[in-house]
Amino acid sequence: MVRVRFDGGYVSRELRKVGNALTTPVNLYLIGGAAMIRYGLKAATKDIDVLFSTHEEAVELVRALGKSGYHPVQTSRLTPDYQTMFATQILENADGFRWDIFHEFVCRKLRLSPDMIKRAGSLLKAGHLTVWLISKEDIFLLKSVTERDDDVTDLLMLARSKLDWGAVLKECLNQSREDFICEIDLYDKLDTLKTSYGLETSIYDNISKIAQDQMEKWIEDMIIRELDATPTRLDTLLKRFGCEKEMLLPSLAHLEKIGRIKREGNGYAVNVPG
Repeated sequence: MVRVRFDGGYVSRELRKVGNALTTPVNLYLIGGAAMIRYGLKAATKDIDVLFSTHEEAVELVRALGKSGYHPVQTSRLTPDYQTMFATQILENADGFRWDIFHEFVCRKLRLSPDMIKRAGSLLKAGHLTVWLISKEDIFLLKSVTERDDDVTDLLMLARSKLDWGAVLKECLNQSREDFICEIDLYDKLDTLKTSYGLETSIYDNISKIAQDQMEKWIEDMIIRELDATPTRLDTLLKRFGCEKEMLLPSLAHLEKIGRIKREGNGYAVNVPG
């Protein structure tokens, strides 16, 4: 089923309608396609993605949406790419217009940081609602961790609109996690823009090296976990990792060189200091 798209006028009317239904002050941060409309980068959007810094504000908005003719969307109606966004709640009206509501985190990866809040600009006020427009750089970064059909096209439009790439990279690194998923996701999207559309960015080489280093670290950590249980042959490791030996051998060689693992018979084992 093809979903209807809604223009900026419709989005503004819905924001004002919901704002007038609120009974307490709420600060809402506009991200995604609806924000891109405000920057003149899109003509219409299928939904409105909003981000909150507090759970209480998200709850208040859901109540106001209920008063404004919106109803929760059943998970079974969501496509897999929407389910993996882990929205706090998704609501829809009779026109098919959706609100994707996020509290603090998007896709459980990136959070609404103090720097994002500083970069946001005031957009409109309606009743108890204050709407803030997230910067283009932060929209790009937030979209880099999602997997919806339109996201790559949106990233391309954002990238062509003269972004401060230093700000994108800095925010990504500031939000770095133990699994480095944000850096890897950003590299993946920049690589897609480069290989599919020929779009070069000033941070590509930097984020490429970071992502590659972290992928190698992740592979080495996974090897150690596998070998912690029992010594394992190379062919068994390849089956468990589902990869070619060209991908695994450099990591095995490095771990052996630094003394983390050792050869044992026809396989490898964790090197336990004597």
